[in-house]
Formats: sequence, structure tokens, C-alpha cells
Amino acid sequence: MGIKIEWSMTQNAWDKRVCKDYWAYNHKISYVDYVRMLCQKYNISSQTLFETISQCYACLDDVCCEYCGSACPIEVPADIAIYGQKRVGFVQYVSMLCGEVTLLANK
Repeated sequence: MGIKIEWSMTQNAWDKRVCKDYWAYNHKISYVDYVRMLCQKYNISSQTLFETISQCYACLDDVCCEYCGSACPIEVPADIAIYGQKRVGFVQYVSMLCGEVTLLANK
């Protein structure tokens, strides 16, 4: 289960670095602590962090909309582990931003 980041046309290299770091969350520390760490690393407020990352969106590379086939964005990196735990050997449906989605890869 990988992540694909869709960039805004207005994002510069710094914005992209911040977004990549944000979506690299690995669940070894709490999400809140991770956000604090990123704010300290880039010397920015949490408001600036979230304004920056709101310019892009991330999708799981093996999740798509059941109806239109488009990738569905995930809201926060902490959700990634939840979707990974939902895989139990058959196609499952998960409710996300764009409605019902299908996990494409089965274990």
C-alpha cells in the first residue's frame, strides 16, 4: 500500500518537501507529536503546515472509487494504518471522501 501525491500547479519545491515529509508519517510516534516535529523542523506554525499540505492531496495507490474509478484522497497519514488493517483476503468497501471505495489489491 503506497501513497501517490497529487501536486497543485502553484506549489514550489519547499511546499513539496513539506508535503512529502507530512505524508511520510510512519506511526512510530503519535500523529500530534509528528505534526509538532514537522512544525519545529520547518520553523512554521501548525496553521502554515496545514495550509501548505492542503495544496496537495494524497491517495493510496491501491484504492479507487467503486463508481468512477478515480483515486480517492485520504485526509491524514494516520488513516493509512487503518486501511492496512482492513485487508483480510477479500475485497472490502471503505467509506471515504468520494463515497464507497474498493481495495484493489487482495492479500
